[in-house]
Amino acid sequence: MKRIVGIAFALVLSLATSFLAGYYTTLKYVERNKDILQEKAIEDELIENTAKLPDLNIIGPSTEIVLRERYLKGVEYNRDIIEKASSEVVGMNKTQAEEYFKSKGYTVIDFSNKRVLAVKDILDEWPKGCYVVKEQDGFVAIFQVDKSGELKLVKLTDLNVEDLPDGDKEEVKKGKVFESLEDAMELIEEYTS
Repeated sequence: MKRIVGIAFALVLSLATSFLAGYYTTLKYVERNKDILQEKAIEDELIENTAKLPDLNIIGPSTEIVLRERYLKGVEYNRDIIEKASSEVVGMNKTQAEEYFKSKGYTVIDFSNKRVLAVKDILDEWPKGCYVVKEQDGFVAIFQVDKSGELKLVKLTDLNVEDLPDGDKEEVKKGKVFESLEDAMELIEEYTS
């Protein structure tokens, strides 16, 4: 009987020791990782609140930001830069976003929690790296816009500007912008066909 009591006591002692060891190990683990758990809780709350954003009129982490450079030299040409909202603008309402983008030279044209469109008008420059179909000495020519914004002649055609329909004639006199040389060449081919 003494032996059974001794074994039972050893088992209870072993069980109690295991329980206490596990408890203190878990307690130490939680203490060490308290900051991580708090950050995770904050992140979870942000994700939960972000899911509710469709009803709010503020910029969220998944809001698409469209920065449009509108070149007004020649025929109007738009170049868009599309990006996700940075942490700098997340949480801004329309008024705050207007002030923020105004400081960067842009005007907010369209605002929602899905998409913000901000436009910057550029009056006296050609878009760098593009091609411009423009008049040169009475003929249709293709120019490339170099890194300094200057037009460099790429091709001078034998197509007289005065032979073009009135709408096309006005565009060529002003200058029409294309992203690639191929696109500019396609316009010339349209004029000659």
